[in-house]
Amino acid sequence: MRYFIFVSHGQLASGMCSALSMLVGQRDDVLHVAFQDGMDAATFRSNVQALVSPITNQDEVMVMADLISGSPLATTMEILAQQLDLAHVRAIGGINLPLAITAIETESDPLDDAVKAMMECAVEQVQQFDLGADDGSDSDDI
Repeated sequence: MRYFIFVSHGQLASGMCSALSMLVGQRDDVLHVAFQDGMDAATFRSNVQALVSPITNQDEVMVMADLISGSPLATTMEILAQQLDLAHVRAIGGINLPLAITAIETESDPLDDAVKAMMECAVEQVQQFDLGADDGSDSDDI
């Protein structure tokens, strides 16, 4: 089985999972954990350990985090390294919803192919929305 783990500061991970379930349905393989405001590092570590405890070396894990350099991702990866062979784990920082959807859509692909598709989709989807503002022409078209 491939697990999708969202990690973040605050409510971002749970919000991503909530939005994802609206679009792809509720899934048992989509998990989340967050380092909440006021939470100490030991409590967060304990929460991560509890979350990943059912995962075995026969599973694959895609970790998606808010920040590549944040302590939620670093702690999660440290715990996964103690429990699993990291050859079956990939981690991405800077999550967005298109990236998460692509992760689910590519769940049967090899991990590295899935990561490539996720990264391409995430970059493609980050763009400025065209407001259709007046371009300065004198056209009377409405």
